[in-house]
Amino acid sequence: MTERAELFPVSLPTVSKDLKELERAGDSRALARPSGGTTGSRRSAQGGRPPVEHDRRFWEQSFDRLENYLRELQWREEMAARRGAATMAEERELVITRIFDAPRSLVFKVWTAPEHLARWWGPKGFTTLSCAMDVRAGGAWVRRMRSPEGSLHTKRGIYREIVAPERLVFSYADEDEDGELGPETLVTVTFEEHGAKTRLTLRQSGFETVTARDGHYGGWTSCMERFADYLATL
Repeated sequence: MTERAELFPVSLPTVSKDLKELERAGDSRALARPSGGTTGSRRSAQGGRPPVEHDRRFWEQSFDRLENYLRELQWREEMAARRGAATMAEERELVITRIFDAPRSLVFKVWTAPEHLARWWGPKGFTTLSCAMDVRAGGAWVRRMRSPEGSLHTKRGIYREIVAPERLVFSYADEDEDGELGPETLVTVTFEEHGAKTRLTLRQSGFETVTARDGHYGGWTSCMERFADYLATL
């Protein structure tokens, strides 16, 4: 399809304008032909179309077919671009699924109660210094942690959707020492009953690069391990 599109490197509106110019030029040439030729006289005598009308119909039909063909090429290019964008978005989405040995209601509670979440949030070795959560649609959350090396880390976002005990959706961004926020992503956590256990699926989308996505995988994996250990104590 790309090779065919290269035959027309200009935009469709430009081509359409050029076609109209060609059409007018074709009509002018047809009108400039001698009208007393034997061929034209013979056509008129036999009831056929005059040369001017015949040429006009030919060019109009040709231009219509070409314009339709160009529109089809444009549509195909747009569809290919959309498919490419969708594939790119899927590649930059982080998905982690775990099954926890606890009922769904408890798993959901430990994700939404600050007194619980402060005990397991963050990778292993991190210490939660503060945990503020306004668990409602439109409510904010912010967590500050210290790494084993002593560096401070602040995460914050807004709850977008809460469907207890099935689903949590919230924005997620890093905050630097000056209070500036980094790129924002969207985290969706679903909780499904799995017998007496719970299947938890975390999706984080909106990463700018695959490298950024991969950089969060280790942190979330370690966080899930801490979460499982904490659940076992309840």
